[in-house]
Amino acid sequence: MKNYKIVTLIALVSLFFTSCSSDDDNGGLDNQAPVITINEPTLEEVFNVGGEVHLDIDVEDDKELASYKIDIHNNFDGHDHGRSTSAANVEPWSFSQSFDIEAGLTSFNIHDHLEIPQNIAEGEYHLGIFVVDAAGNQSEAFVEIMVGEAHGDDDHEMSITNISVANVVAGETLEAHADLQAEHGIQTVSIEIHGHDLTPTADQIAWEFDQNYTSYTGTTAELHEDISVPANAAPGDYHMTIVIIDEDGNSHAEGVHFEVL
Repeated sequence: MKNYKIVTLIALVSLFFTSCSSDDDNGGLDNQAPVITINEPTLEEVFNVGGEVHLDIDVEDDKELASYKIDIHNNFDGHDHGRSTSAANVEPWSFSQSFDIEAGLTSFNIHDHLEIPQNIAEGEYHLGIFVVDAAGNQSEAFVEIMVGEAHGDDDHEMSITNISVANVVAGETLEAHADLQAEHGIQTVSIEIHGHDLTPTADQIAWEFDQNYTSYTGTTAELHEDISVPANAAPGDYHMTIVIIDEDGNSHAEGVHFEVL
C-alpha cells in the first residue's frame, strides 16, 4: 500500500510539471513586457510655453495590453533657462495621467496633444511613457524635450509665428501661412497633417500629408503653401505641424488645428 501511494504521488507531481510545461509551450504564461516606440516628440524637440506637445507613440504586446501612463517632469540642473523658477506663480511643469487600453488589443497607437501651461518654468523636461500588459508586465521609455528657449552660448533661436490655416472643404485647396525665423539659417521646412477621431465611410480616407520644403532659406522667411485636399478626405478635426530645421540640425515645431468640411 505504501508503495502504491508513493507511485501515485510521483505520478501526480509528474502530471503537474507536464501541465505547467504544456502551458508554457502553448503561451499560457506571459513573461514578456510590452514594446514602446516613441515616434514623436523627437529627442530635444523644442516647444513653446503655452503651446502643445504632439504625441505619436506605438505600443505592442505579445498577449494583451492593459494601460499606459504619461509622465512629464523637469530635468533642471540649476542653470538658467531664461525664466526663473523663483518668479511669482512660476513652477516647473509636472504632468502624470493614466489611461486604460481597450481589452483584447495587442497593439495601440497613443496619439494625443498635451497642452503646455502658460505659466511654467522653461527648461529641459523628461517625457516618460509607462505601459502595462494584462499580465502586469511593465515597460517604460523616455525622451528629453525642451520647453522654451535656452538662452545660453549654445542657443539656436527659432520661431514659427502668425500661423494661419483656415477650415477647408474636401477637394479644395488648403492655404497655410506662417512667419519663420532661425538665427543660424533655415535648412528645411516640413508640414505634416493627420486627423483626429475620424470616422471615414467606405469611400473616404483618413487623410495624411507629409512634405519637406527646401525653398525657404535665410534667417527669416514667410511660409506660404497651397495644399490640395483629396476629395474623399474624411471630414473632421485635423492637426497640422510645421517644423523648421536650421543649418546646425536643430529643430523647432508648432501646431495648429483645422477642420475638413
